[in-house]
Amino acid sequence: MKSLFFLIVFGSLPLAIFSQSPDETVIGEIFDNVLLSDKAYRNLEYLCEYTPGRLLGSEESVTALEYMKSYFEEMGVDTVFLQEFKTPAWRCNNTAVTILSGEGDIILRADALGPSPSTPGEGLVARVVEVQGLEELKTLDSDTIAGKIVFFNKPVNLKLVNTFQCYGSAIDQRYHGPALAAEMGAAGVLVRSVTTKHDTFPHTGSTGFEDRKIPCAAISTVDADILSDALKADNNMQVKMVIDAEDLLEITSFNLIADIRGSVYPDEYIVVGGHIDAWFNSPGAHDDGIGCVQSADVLRIFKELGLDNKRTIRAIMFMDEELYQSGGNAYTDYTETNGIKNYLALEADAGGFTPEGFTVDATDSIYDKIAGHKDLLKPYGIHYIRKGGSGVDIGPLKNFGVPLMGYRTDSQRYMDIHHSANDSFDKVHPRELQLGSGCLAAMIYLIDTHGL
Repeated sequence: MKSLFFLIVFGSLPLAIFSQSPDETVIGEIFDNVLLSDKAYRNLEYLCEYTPGRLLGSEESVTALEYMKSYFEEMGVDTVFLQEFKTPAWRCNNTAVTILSGEGDIILRADALGPSPSTPGEGLVARVVEVQGLEELKTLDSDTIAGKIVFFNKPVNLKLVNTFQCYGSAIDQRYHGPALAAEMGAAGVLVRSVTTKHDTFPHTGSTGFEDRKIPCAAISTVDADILSDALKADNNMQVKMVIDAEDLLEITSFNLIADIRGSVYPDEYIVVGGHIDAWFNSPGAHDDGIGCVQSADVLRIFKELGLDNKRTIRAIMFMDEELYQSGGNAYTDYTETNGIKNYLALEADAGGFTPEGFTVDATDSIYDKIAGHKDLLKPYGIHYIRKGGSGVDIGPLKNFGVPLMGYRTDSQRYMDIHHSANDSFDKVHPRELQLGSGCLAAMIYLIDTHGL
């Protein structure tokens, strides 16, 4: 009886193997390759260790571009080049925020928001007005705000399951708060870090000034509670802000572009990319060093496996997603000027955690075609392909009818580390990173093979 059982089981194995479709076979080979490779992981280690704080215009940003360019050259891609563009930039040299108290000053952990102006050399000293968001500030009169430091202390909504939605629940006070406070005559702004984590790491980010700019900084959630408690004890207490920052009116910067040429439709480009820049306070591991090394890994996978891509696969390391989004706009201008046909663009900028799915911003017919690949990717962690946004860098391409996609991962840990010094290499699990490379490569293989 046992002999018959083993005969049935093992006799069926060749049938199961040979019943695989060509797509299943290739996708299996992609994941076999990627799960045995550490090249993307080691590239990320270099970026985090040697180019932390690689904000637009920094020396670190240039070093990061040069490193990845050398990697593509060693890989033997068909084309690799730096796409030059002009843009404003901003630099932060120092941030210090202190509660002034007769019982002893209290240093708050803070990082300037970009592009905050500097305080006067001796610093800005003022009383503090605490508000729970933009709407509360709007209820106050200008006399209450004039000359004060406005402290936005609205926390994220932790009841929301998706942490990108948590982030969205409080991001308005960071982005729009300083401009509104400036309009009402405030001297400066402090913002509770927009994060799901209660810790001592300040989380910076961009803010949208209009006419008048005032010094502004994010403080950690722990320090926000310290400041709030201090205000309850003494509503007349003062805070000192010292920010040393500078606007750079125009610099030369670059996107890094690498291609492996298509064999049938070489003038049609499937774009995969992430942004190489990171905030001045951060190693930029998950945001978005991972998106860059995964995109580079797509080209490595195609070359090592000898996959015959019909269309040109283009990996882009975009510069300046964080501050002015100049790199994404520059690439769109470049493609328009040169008549480049972007067949599809896919961005990886949601961290390097466990794969979850893809979002698609395209016509119904294109969406249906892409969504039809879900079953092939389900064994590797892709649980959904649904309509949704893509990414900041590729967003401008939508105006030209380019189908856009975003790669999505488990979001629960992302906002804990986002835009902070805590976004470090040790927070990255190599298998999660590598699975992401495989998911990107597999999706691009399917789109290239079957078209849209």
